[in-house]
Amino acid sequence: MSDPVLMSDPVQCPKCGYANPATAYFCIHCHALLIRRCPNCWHEQRQGLVCEKCGTNFALAAELALEKSQHEEARIERDKFIARTLTVWQFALLPFTSLAGLVRALVMRVVSGLLTR
Repeated sequence: MSDPVLMSDPVQCPKCGYANPATAYFCIHCHALLIRRCPNCWHEQRQGLVCEKCGTNFALAAELALEKSQHEEARIERDKFIARTLTVWQFALLPFTSLAGLVRALVMRVVSGLLTR
């Protein structure tokens, strides 16, 4: 019995011309993309930069995804910077904030001592 992949027509790579099995997503020889999948509807097609099913432009969708990930990375870096800055400020202000608590406790003790006399 023969393999069904071998019986189907081979797909020629547009980049190097190598004959690949019909089920290959990438060229076995040069690793070029043979099947494109739409990021919107997941339709698979061999040719074209616009989805045959929903009309999504693959290049535009990839550019938008890259831009979105760059904005997300920038937001994460900004949040990390703010968190580090707040931590440094907390350490820098620690002597003053703990001293303020001590002074507050002493004042309360003195005031409560004066009121109980």
